Amino acid sequence: YPPLNKLYSFLEPAMLIDFRVRPPFKSHLDTCVFNGGPIPTDPLKQSIFDIGKEKVPSKEARSIEMFMEEMDATGTTKAVIMGRKADSYGSVNNDDSAELAAKYPGRFIPFAGINPSLPGQVEEIERCARMGFRGIGLDCGWLNDPMYIDDKRIDPIYEKCQELDLIVSITCSFCLGPDMTYSDPDAIMRVANRFPNMKIVVPHACWPHVHKALAMAILCENVYLMPDCYVYIPGFPMSEEYINAANTYLKYRILYASTYPVRSLTQCLAGWKSRNFTEEALRNTLYENAARLLGEI
Repeated sequence: YPPLNKLYSFLEPAMLIDFRVRPPFKSHLDTCVFNGGPIPTDPLKQSIFDIGKEKVPSKEARSIEMFMEEMDATGTTKAVIMGRKADSYGSVNNDDSAELAAKYPGRFIPFAGINPSLPGQVEEIERCARMGFRGIGLDCGWLNDPMYIDDKRIDPIYEKCQELDLIVSITCSFCLGPDMTYSDPDAIMRVANRFPNMKIVVPHACWPHVHKALAMAILCENVYLMPDCYVYIPGFPMSEEYINAANTYLKYRILYASTYPVRSLTQCLAGWKSRNFTEEALRNTLYENAARLLGEI
């Protein structure tokens, strides 16, 4: 990848909002993303997510201080702390996210982890909204009893988010759920149409259902796609379709996210900026689209 000083040559001063991080802090460290095994040395056994992966020092040290240094080094102005309540895949105490946001004022925007199969989740959303959370995160395909994202049992959660003007993050890709029907964009489209005043962001952007996801986003103006590692990791099929969308017809509704700690903030940013984005698309995806969605500009 080109050096970061070259990558930032047209963005002075650098302004960057990373829309999905899971920082190395308290209960975030209990989730699956911090507790996987070592990368296999046999390349035949390596996941595509591990190919070309560099060390993530702040993850290995489980150090929030090192993470903050990396935010500064990459020019990351703010980051969305994405909560998680995903049963055996790990759950984050929302109070920990609130504590981290208070510890570094102005640097973090917390989203609450919500599990639709648990009681009291509407009340938890109300509580987190009072603490200044800007949205919620759902990982419904990873629940012990997996749910499709348009399951009517989730509707009270959507209704409350629409009422409180909270953004709903719906993680959606081939990794989540017993099979790939759980990542079909049709379900998100049904939710977006049922709750037209609720903003939805989609980490992983429904990969591999790329064309359907893009068509869904064209039709649903309240949906923002976040293709994250499916763009910045080389080799994923159809990644150019997301880039073309960001350059042209979805230029205001594609968001950048590192999805840390999948890779370091530095490697994620370098990978994203090495792709064929126009300069306008880089400004939009790295800052302006997120800032507009979050009411920062």
